[in-house]
Amino acid sequence: MALSFLSRKARVVTVTIEEDAIRHVELKSASPLALNCAEEMDLPEGIIEDGKIVDAEALGSILDKAVNQWGISRKSVRFLAPDEFVIIRKTPYPEDIEPDELKGHFFIEMGSTLYLPFDDPVFDVVPHTTNKEETEAIIIASKESVVRDYERALEEAKLKPVVADVAPLALYRLGHLQHDFTPDEHIMLIDVQFTKMTVSIFHEHYPLFMRSVDFELLMGAGQNDEDAITSFIETEAEKLANFYRYNMNNGDQGITCVICSGEFSDWLRFQSRLESRFGVSVMPLVTQDIPSNNAARVTGRFNRAIGLALKEV
Repeated sequence: MALSFLSRKARVVTVTIEEDAIRHVELKSASPLALNCAEEMDLPEGIIEDGKIVDAEALGSILDKAVNQWGISRKSVRFLAPDEFVIIRKTPYPEDIEPDELKGHFFIEMGSTLYLPFDDPVFDVVPHTTNKEETEAIIIASKESVVRDYERALEEAKLKPVVADVAPLALYRLGHLQHDFTPDEHIMLIDVQFTKMTVSIFHEHYPLFMRSVDFELLMGAGQNDEDAITSFIETEAEKLANFYRYNMNNGDQGITCVICSGEFSDWLRFQSRLESRFGVSVMPLVTQDIPSNNAARVTGRFNRAIGLALKEV
């Protein structure tokens, strides 16, 4: 399968395999945003850990059941690479390299002038043209063997994986539909999940940075109450905001807006704490309930899948 994070068009179903559940959504329309269905099947702990499939047999059994129950057998499918094995990096390239030569150029440079934290990367690349003084590109990469494990699981469940995407792009797609982001904004997207959060930063609609942060140490210390988790999110997000301002922008530009995805038991309190910490507006990714034919209310657990489903719209 030729993986592509930024392009490729196909009529496919949407399935995400996440640590806590397998999820499937089907769009009814993009404008207004509505779903035909939003379905999920829980995964027991220990099947997926730190982004890796550690119990392929158990996953296969549950995935088979889900595929049959949802009636999507033998369909082409799009899926997400796990956050823990995704890197987004801005990097320069020589001026004489044409845009259609970029992927070949960086493939040759891999391991010499370009270093990624995977010994078997699969990647996509797009020109980043905002800095006129230097030709730059955005590289989005994952670990091929890990992505292949997800692909294999889908194939064994009688699906045909054709498109891989990454969660920050999926969420930004949904967020842009909800908020109509302007190019001048520096947007921090905080995606709070089952045992981790993933922070990504966008400017001029380009993804410039992402990092996945595990709650494991916090929970291991018994600090898994809401206040402790919120404080942890505040602290880690502030560190990454400072990194973006001072390391990536020499102190000249910083975050102008924070968007949060996930489920929050007391959103207004969480929002107030982050706004006090950052001094900028903090908003939920989804501002209005998304209707679905099979659910009275679609929860924030489906945001990643909905954004993924919007990929080819």
